[in-house]
Formats: sequence, C-alpha cells, structure tokens
Amino acid sequence: MDIKIKTKAPAIERLKRTCLSMWDSTPDSFPVLHRSYTDSDRAANYARMKRYIDEIIRLIKGFDGKAGEDPVRWGSCFKKLLYECGVSLEVFDDHDMKLLLNGGFCEVTSDFIEQARTFDLSFKLDDMFQSLRNVWIMNCIQVLMGMSIRITPSIFAYSMLYPYTDNFLDTDGVSETQKQGTNDKLEKRLAGETVRSETPLENRLFRLVEMIERQYDRKRYPMVYESLLGIHGAQVRSMRQDTVSSLSWDEIKDISADKGGCSVLADGCLVKGGLSDDEAVFIFCFGLLLQLTDDLQDAADDRKNRHNTLFTAKGGTSAQSLTNRLINYSCRLLADDRVFAGKNADQMKRIIRDSVILLIMGAAACNSSIYEKDYLKELEKFSPLGFKALKDCYKRINSEYSKLKIKLAVKPLEVRMARAFARGVLD
Repeated sequence: MDIKIKTKAPAIERLKRTCLSMWDSTPDSFPVLHRSYTDSDRAANYARMKRYIDEIIRLIKGFDGKAGEDPVRWGSCFKKLLYECGVSLEVFDDHDMKLLLNGGFCEVTSDFIEQARTFDLSFKLDDMFQSLRNVWIMNCIQVLMGMSIRITPSIFAYSMLYPYTDNFLDTDGVSETQKQGTNDKLEKRLAGETVRSETPLENRLFRLVEMIERQYDRKRYPMVYESLLGIHGAQVRSMRQDTVSSLSWDEIKDISADKGGCSVLADGCLVKGGLSDDEAVFIFCFGLLLQLTDDLQDAADDRKNRHNTLFTAKGGTSAQSLTNRLINYSCRLLADDRVFAGKNADQMKRIIRDSVILLIMGAAACNSSIYEKDYLKELEKFSPLGFKALKDCYKRINSEYSKLKIKLAVKPLEVRMARAFARGVLD
C-alpha cells in the first residue's frame, strides 16, 4: 500500500524531538524502586487476589438485569470488592481507591457505554473497552487540570473514532485502494472539508467528527484539529510497522513517539480546547510512555505477526534495557512535572505511575521468554504478586472475559450493568 503522509505541523515535530530527547537521556540501568515484597508477601497477595477474582466473577455472573434486582446493592458490592482488592494488595491506598471509585470515573464509564450502544448497536465489547481506556486517560487529564470528571461530546467522539479505523485497516476483506480512499476522506474531513460519505463506516466517522465540531469551533480552537490531523497521520504512518520489514531502530522509535504522543496530545486538546507549551510537552511524553507499555504488553503477538516495535526489533534482545528505561522514564516524567495544579494532580500522577509500573510487571511476566531468568527474578522482587501468579491471574481473567462476551452477545446487559456499577455506594 502506498502510504501518503502529509507534512506535520512544526509544533508536533518540536514536541516529538523534546520527547525523544527525554527518552534517550533516561538511563537504562535497573530502576530504583522503593516498595519491595518478600516471597511470603507475594504468596499472601496471590491468595487474596484469587479470592477477589472469584468473588467479582461470581457477582458479575449473578447479574441478570431483572426488575426485582437491586442495582445499588449490586454496584456497592462491586465497588467494595475493587476497593478492598486495591488496598489489601497495597497497590493503592484508601484515598487513591476512593478517587478512582467515587471521583466520577464510574459515572463516566456508565455514560460512555450507554452512549456507545445508542450510537452503534453492533459496537463490539472488545472495542468498547479499547474506547473506554482512552476515555479514562482523558479523565486522568481532567483531574490533572483540576477539571470535573465527565464525558463530553469530544471525549465520546474521539474515543470511538480509532477503534473503527483500526478495525477497518486490519480487515482482510477490504482492498488497499478502499482503505486508502477512506483514510484520505477522513483526513479531508478532519481538515474541515466537506466530504460525502459512501459507506456506513464513513457515515459513522463523519458523524463523530461533527460532534467534535459542535463542541469546538475550528477558528477558535485550531489546536484541536491540528492534533486530530497529527494522530491521523501518525496512525497511517504506523502501518509501515507491518509492511516494511527493514525499518531501522530509530525509525521504529520515531513512529512509536509519533503515534503515542499524537494520540494523547489529541486527548489533551479535546479535554481543554488547547494546551500551553509545558502541558503539551508533558502530555506528548505521557503518550510515548503509554505506547511503549502497550508494545511491551503485545510483544509476543507482535513478534508472531512480524509487527515491528522496539520490543520485537533486534530479535527482542534489547528487552531488558528497554524495560529498565521504560520504568525509569515513567518515574522521571511523573515526578519531575510541575505543570499541573489541579487539587488532585499529584495524587493522580502517583496513581498513574504505580498503575503503569504494575502493567509493566504484568507484561514482563507474560513475556518472560524475552528476558534472562536472573533479570526476571530481580524485577519480581518489586511486584506485589509473583510473575507466575500474575500470569495465572491474567489467564483466568481473560478466560472469564471470553465467557462474558458470549453471555452478553446472547443477552446484552452491559448498559444496565454499567448503570448499576455507577449507582453503587462506597462508604
């Protein structure tokens, strides 16, 4: 496929250079992590985790959405289990869990699921969670900026856009010409041109862009549309990771920064309408952090599918130094920042840091073949669960999620379940 890439705005290029400079200057020595766990700590945590997974699965399986069911009681039980799980494993403290469960995230989750189902009844559950992940990132940015956590037309629209385009680009039954044609049309529509939709997908994409336009006037908020064009171009460029086998290390790194940074830059712009220079730098760097964490999580699948990322390049031999640098980068980014002054900004940055490190631990556990045994043994000391236990938990959760998808395909309950969860009370 002949991928057309327009020249990006100089502002995005400057952000990328700053971001990559910070990444390159971050040491790849083993990270200094202050919370370690003994073997007995990890064993006790694993026993607790298995119990919480069992109880949460039992609660979800028991939800049938019937008229006589008490949604507040069900939601309260769910929140209580999540709270106790986070606090008892000493991953988060009482204030952290209450911000996550009482701070507006649950209500936004419910609102998004309901709006997504109204917009598209055929929207898949996997895509729903992919979209929600972006919604939650935008909610975190709202907290950093001292804004109320809520779903806005732009948050909804942007979070829906890219599951649609990702799935479309991955579809085997669509010609490369059709893919290029739809990509070109979406680029024109993002640039403000009038474009006629010719397929149901194009109709949905253009309706989502229209939602953003109704919230943000193009003349008053130019950065919103520059950032949207930036992530669109980065997404198209990232297709080279699948089609070009000879990408250099620096090219892969550049594409990773482009895609991750532009994606979260658009998040920030759509939350606030525009960003200061310092806000834009932090948010772009945050995007690279999330992108590389995703790439580590997907390392096994990417290697099998010959998808070029930093974790699959050089035969995966750089995994240990990359993982060290990724942890060090996350600690540096979230500790050095003095940009945001929201009431809960420092707390949110700590939650993000601890969450990312936990995700990295889980990804290392699930991709153990790319690491030396001694390295994993040292890294495991700083994980609340042993790596085999972490891997087993992921396997159990994925198995139960597959069963849940079958259940919801027969009897859609996700909207009522999300409403009940949001209505739950955590004392």
